[in-house]
Amino acid sequence: MATTATTSAPATTARAFPLVYFVLALAVTWVLWWLAVLDARGLISVPIPAQPLGAFGPLVAAVIVTAQESGRAGLRSLLGRILQWRVAPIWYGVALLGPILLYLAALALEVVALGGQPPSLGALIGVVPILVIITLYMVFFVALGEEVGWRGYALPALQARYGALVASVILGVMWALWHLPLFFNPDLHYSNLPFVLQLAFQIPAAILFTWVFNSTGGSVLIAILMHAVLNASSRLWSAMPEYAVEPPTAAEAAAQTVHINLMVTIVVWVAAIVVVLVYGPRNLPRHPRQVLIAAGVESHEPTTSRVRR
Repeated sequence: MATTATTSAPATTARAFPLVYFVLALAVTWVLWWLAVLDARGLISVPIPAQPLGAFGPLVAAVIVTAQESGRAGLRSLLGRILQWRVAPIWYGVALLGPILLYLAALALEVVALGGQPPSLGALIGVVPILVIITLYMVFFVALGEEVGWRGYALPALQARYGALVASVILGVMWALWHLPLFFNPDLHYSNLPFVLQLAFQIPAAILFTWVFNSTGGSVLIAILMHAVLNASSRLWSAMPEYAVEPPTAAEAAAQTVHINLMVTIVVWVAAIVVVLVYGPRNLPRHPRQVLIAAGVESHEPTTSRVRR
């Protein structure tokens, strides 16, 4: 049963950096994704769907480490937060509409700053069905595998040692590093991106996820929904007239991918900076954040407690 701290003494004890978790998460995913890279390059034949299975590395690592650290009670706490749906309705709006608004802001930046041709309302509406379909796919085959690990285990572990902002930056770097094999797979759009751009996107995105996660009392469900919509929202670019058709050459396709991701990264950085300035770097929500000290044990950090940064 969860207990709540009621004194001004530190509500958390410093935990070791979750190195074992990160190593295991990367190892599980990288084994599968490097196999997928070799398969895509025609060097070997892989008889399993290595690419989609690799997305579950963070979840597998979280389950293994939590079971070792906290046993069944820890696993119940970890997996129970996948179904933690009792949150303020506004956070469903943030998770489901927030990523779409970020991408629409990126489209607006393209139009205002670079003179792009604005999409018609009909084109935007036409994207909605495929956006919904992709979101549903992302929920079960991408976001579920990632968020149980990143937000379900790694973020609480980091926040028990550091402030919310520092924890987010660390997680953003590890989250980006986890994607590394994808940049060597010629079948994926990542092969057209410089890794540094992915890193530049992942850090502010992690800050936004921490803000939502802490504001919902640690709901992995809300993080899953937000992650799925964020990935699917890239389809909104197809509503722009100049992006409605595939570029004729590989070089133009690569340049387009870089440009789109740069526009989105700028907008996500602006959103992350606003969140930090408005809510503060210590907790990110206005209220004292819920700190999941270990799986199955929760506390609320008093404003006078000390958190290692």
